[in-house]
Amino acid sequence: MRMARIEELETIDGEVFLLRPSEESRAALAEAPANGQRPSYMQDQHVRLRRAMERVGSADANWLGLCFDVPGTLDVDALERAVTRWLRRHEVMWGTFRDDPSNPDGEMTRHAIDPEDLSVSVTPLGAHTGDGVNQVILKHFTDAVDPIDNFGYAIAGVSGADRSTIFCGLDHCYGDGFSVLLAYMELSQLYAAETGRPHTELPPTLGYMTYAQQELADAQQYDIEHPAMQFWADYAMDGAGEKDGFPMDLGIAEGERFWLVPMDYDILTGEECERLEEIATQEGATFPSVIYASFAMAARDLAGKSAYRFLNPVATRNTPETLTTMGWMVNVLPIHIPVAPGDGLFEIARGVRQKFRDARVCEPVPALRVVEVIREVFGFSPDDTSRPAIVSYLDGRMIPGQEKWAADRFYGTTGQGYDDNVNVWINRTPTDLYVMCSVPQTPTAIENVDRFFTHASNILRQTLNR
Repeated sequence: MRMARIEELETIDGEVFLLRPSEESRAALAEAPANGQRPSYMQDQHVRLRRAMERVGSADANWLGLCFDVPGTLDVDALERAVTRWLRRHEVMWGTFRDDPSNPDGEMTRHAIDPEDLSVSVTPLGAHTGDGVNQVILKHFTDAVDPIDNFGYAIAGVSGADRSTIFCGLDHCYGDGFSVLLAYMELSQLYAAETGRPHTELPPTLGYMTYAQQELADAQQYDIEHPAMQFWADYAMDGAGEKDGFPMDLGIAEGERFWLVPMDYDILTGEECERLEEIATQEGATFPSVIYASFAMAARDLAGKSAYRFLNPVATRNTPETLTTMGWMVNVLPIHIPVAPGDGLFEIARGVRQKFRDARVCEPVPALRVVEVIREVFGFSPDDTSRPAIVSYLDGRMIPGQEKWAADRFYGTTGQGYDDNVNVWINRTPTDLYVMCSVPQTPTAIENVDRFFTHASNILRQTLNR
């Protein structure tokens, strides 16, 4: 799966259709009372960030999505049925969040309708060609993916002569990166079923809001005595006085934010990945730890850093039912990688491997629960507009169905917004290893991000040629 902005996709020409919850569903949601469910830790923090950005007249890249091809002209009626079945399948898609005026802490209330009352309406958006397809979908998705007071998602279809494309856009409240993979698999199978093509029946799933209530309740057992609290405190102390995130200068003054632009880097070919993995195993390291080590060396060599620091997402889908759940089921681990002047790649990589092993103590404890317990260590306010940057690694070779991604032209898509940091997604596929970043649009940031990943790639290739 490649990730891209909608406006950068190579799309087909054709008739465009927008699918959103119907007027009847929206009217029912407007009247729905608060149901007592609380947003998950991630949902709550996401909504607070959105509110904080609104207060300063800015916006973050708050939504994500996907697109994939299906054969032939689009059967719009079949797509409507497939989308309806998909929405009714997932509890998180049944509702919205609203401000609670009675709560001085700014907590949100959850409102939802019965899934059988959730239906979709189809709006023809006319025939479009080239970039016009991207722009009309982007406009309607940007308008639709706001989860506050309404359903925050939309689906679109582009009907071409030989093939058609299905798009989905949703606010982060409704899903994480794995949810993008899940939505592709489920929507493609449901559409196939509705058009009489071979398909796979979908297994049972757990409702995300049900999961969220359990997560919130379970988190209360983690107090100051839990080892995760000390691990996080050590991470904070190790980085005292430093700003987490991309290690090189981005040309951004304190308090500034710039429009994010996507940047892609091909790090290694598939064959080079296999050779590097063999060498890593011989050296007592792992393939991912060597990649992180090359980034740590780039931070040292180019920015004079003595450590490479980031938050690493980990999935919290630990049961068969949660594997098929649409929702934001991610925790983050704090990773601090020391890098001394004379350290070599595999020496650092062995340290990275051990650091990730040690960090597992943090996996069951939501990072935002840690902040609740030891907030004074981090100086963190839930109403801040700044967030530490993430560095994420995904091995797409391990995901069932990945062999169809290229044929289906399956892409993950991201929203638009402003930031003062760089988020990094490392993706390994059968054919390559590449990095996608969201980069603040300053000349310094664009130049230094390019220098950083070019340097890391060169380190890895020099190792292969030794």
